[in-house]
Amino acid sequence: MKLLNGTGMSIAGRWLLPALFCLCLLMPGLLTADSERGSFTVSGVETRRGKDAWRVDANLNVRLSEGAREALDNGVPLVLELQVQALERQPWLWDKVIAEGKRSYQLQYHALSRTYLVKNLNTGFQRSFRHLQDALQDAGVMEDVKVVEFQELKDGRRYTVRLRGRLDIESLPTPVRLLAYVSSAWDMDNEWYKWRLAP
Repeated sequence: MKLLNGTGMSIAGRWLLPALFCLCLLMPGLLTADSERGSFTVSGVETRRGKDAWRVDANLNVRLSEGAREALDNGVPLVLELQVQALERQPWLWDKVIAEGKRSYQLQYHALSRTYLVKNLNTGFQRSFRHLQDALQDAGVMEDVKVVEFQELKDGRRYTVRLRGRLDIESLPTPVRLLAYVSSAWDMDNEWYKWRLAP
C-alpha cells in the first residue's frame, strides 16, 4: 500500500524528484576524474587577554571544493563554520576540551543580481559582494571570539588552543546532503591549527 500526499503523489516520489534534479545539476562535478579539493587555511591568528577571558582574532583562507562551488552557483546556500577550542593537556589520555566558540556564516549566490551574500548567523549582519573571492574572504574572518574564561584555567596545568574551518554538511537540503557525504567532489581539508596558550 502506497502512502499518498494531497496531490496523489507517493511520499517516496516526493523526495525522488528533487534528488534526481540535484543529481543532474551536480553530475558534471561528480564525473570529474580529479575534483578540486576545497580547504580552510589559517593565514593569521592572535590570542589576547580580554577583560575576563582569552579571546581570538583569526583569518582563514577559504577555497570551495568543486561540488560546493557548483551547488552554490545553482542557488544552494552553504554554511561555513569557524571553530576554536581550548584544551587542557592530559599526560596519558587525549587532551580535554574545556571551552569552545564559533562563528557561522551563510554564503549564497543570487543569480538575478549576480552577487554573493554573506550572512553572519551569530549576529544576523549581512553583506553583499560582486566577486566570490571577496565573499569567501569575509566569511573567513573570526573577530573577538571568546576562547576560555580565566577562571576555567588551573595553576600548574598546560593548555593549547586549536582552530579550524568546516563546511556544515548537515545544513544542506536533504538530496544535496546525501551527495556531499558520498562524493569526493565535496571534500574540503579542515585540519586543526594548534598553538600553546601562554600563561
